[in-house]
Amino acid sequence: MQVPANSLPIKSSSPVLVVGNNHLIDSVAKLTALNFDAAEQLFIHSRAAGKHGKKPQCLILSVDGQEVYTLDLTKISPEAVLAKLLALPPVIGHDLKSTYKVLLELGIALPKVAHDVFVGAFLLNSLRREQTLTELAETDLGYDGSPFDDLTTDDVMTRAPEIVAVIRALYAQQSKDLQAIPKLADLARDVEWPVIAVLARMEYTGIQLDTAYLAKFAVEIDDAVSDLEQQIYGYAEQEFNIASPGQLAEILFTKLNLSTQGIKKGKTGYSTDAKQLDKLRDKHPIIDLISQYREVAKLKNTYVDALPKLVDDQSRLHTTFNLTIAQTGRLSSTDPNLQNIPTRTELGHHIRTAFVAGPGNKFVSADYSQFELRLAAVLANDTELIEMFNRGADIHQATAAQVYGRELEDVTKGMRQAAKVINFGILYGMSPHGLSVATGMTNEQAVTFIERYKQLRKPLFDYMDHLLEQARADGYVETLFGRRRPMPDITSSNFMVRQGAERAAINMPIQGTEADLMKLAMIRVDKLLSDHYPDSRMLLQIHDSILIECPAADADAVAEMLKNTMQEIYELPVRLDVDATIAVNWGEL
Repeated sequence: MQVPANSLPIKSSSPVLVVGNNHLIDSVAKLTALNFDAAEQLFIHSRAAGKHGKKPQCLILSVDGQEVYTLDLTKISPEAVLAKLLALPPVIGHDLKSTYKVLLELGIALPKVAHDVFVGAFLLNSLRREQTLTELAETDLGYDGSPFDDLTTDDVMTRAPEIVAVIRALYAQQSKDLQAIPKLADLARDVEWPVIAVLARMEYTGIQLDTAYLAKFAVEIDDAVSDLEQQIYGYAEQEFNIASPGQLAEILFTKLNLSTQGIKKGKTGYSTDAKQLDKLRDKHPIIDLISQYREVAKLKNTYVDALPKLVDDQSRLHTTFNLTIAQTGRLSSTDPNLQNIPTRTELGHHIRTAFVAGPGNKFVSADYSQFELRLAAVLANDTELIEMFNRGADIHQATAAQVYGRELEDVTKGMRQAAKVINFGILYGMSPHGLSVATGMTNEQAVTFIERYKQLRKPLFDYMDHLLEQARADGYVETLFGRRRPMPDITSSNFMVRQGAERAAINMPIQGTEADLMKLAMIRVDKLLSDHYPDSRMLLQIHDSILIECPAADADAVAEMLKNTMQEIYELPVRLDVDATIAVNWGEL
């Protein structure tokens, strides 16, 4: 076979990838000559020097992949680009969220997503970790050339036709694969593609951080660290590096002579990780102090000291929401991670208090109540549990009454707490030992409790058994909307690996359905804000909640809209309950 001169290097068994012609657009005159008005779709790619699209360098556009237009944004004014690209047709690209932030910086209205090969690859196989353009090209197309990642702007502009050729080929391949799974194709069209623009706007906008507040709190936390150090040194009767596992082990197991029975031992000595320290919790008061020291030091390093260094010149912090990391489809937050700030500790409260609404604005937050358990009831068709939710019952009190055979008014706080622990823990495979640790029950009591619970919630346990059967038979499990997670380890001969796969098979359809519904809600809320509250902005999605910044005068109306939209986002047999709150900082929500 004769390979065209303008083709990409590929492995002999792979189809030829033909490269188009590159047209460098580095003047307003050349820009003016472009015309995409008749285009039904557009291949697009970008490069920015700063994070979150703040310093656009180039924009690559092509209608057919054959004629590629590379806009040098360092030589053309944003105003000229905006005037020419005021409205774009649906676009196809790789990591369109990054390109959308470039468009936002240029002031260009975000077009509809036709396809994102970055997200598409993950949808088709959520276990894969090859997601850069180079990795996708090599794995899926047999590409055997130079990487496309970490290129200079000049190299990106020079190799623009190659980039478009790869995106075009991946798009053709993924479109065919998605068509073979109609439910997954619908999920891409209705959920994954539309949420990209929503997330781009959230990341680009950022959230304001009160750096002066954090600076003051840093002094307080330094004092707390110093106090803990002195107390630990007092019990150890000497100063040492508390952060050094070796020195800490020497203090605990040699100087204080704590028992090493059941303590994990490695090549360098006994472990002092959190799990091992838990085994020593009641053996010496120094253990609690060390745990406190670690928590305070971690929060100080991760948030109090680090966050002020990450704000822009408007004191706004811009996280990144990842669509292709959690196999359930849940969003994750990185650079910085704003999802892991503790919610139930005083330190976590202080850190959240530093996130503030701008002058004249307020925060509105809405949070799904008992989201996973409600969805588990729906997916398992547990009609009794659904009915309890729909009549507004205290689900933990009602469960305790049923398990213990008591009247509702006779349920004690301890009984309700045990029911709460199992209601939430059973979806994660909670064992009798786990229940006994969490509630103080004896192991025998925990075994009896779980057996009664299994009889009570038989549809839920039958559903979990069905999921395991489906995973073994089909090799995957899926959400209500068709999001799939492959389950290759479900038949592993290794017990620990197989057990982990079984837990994932049970968790994924519930957590994944939750993630799909949350994205649908975000898409709808974004549209309503644009239509009715243009001065309001969605800022964060954390676990089961959405955070909006809006003018104080609109806060009540935005809260009502947000609550209603989240509750009514999809017709389900169970009622979704949402709690909405209004405050001037995140800590008060």
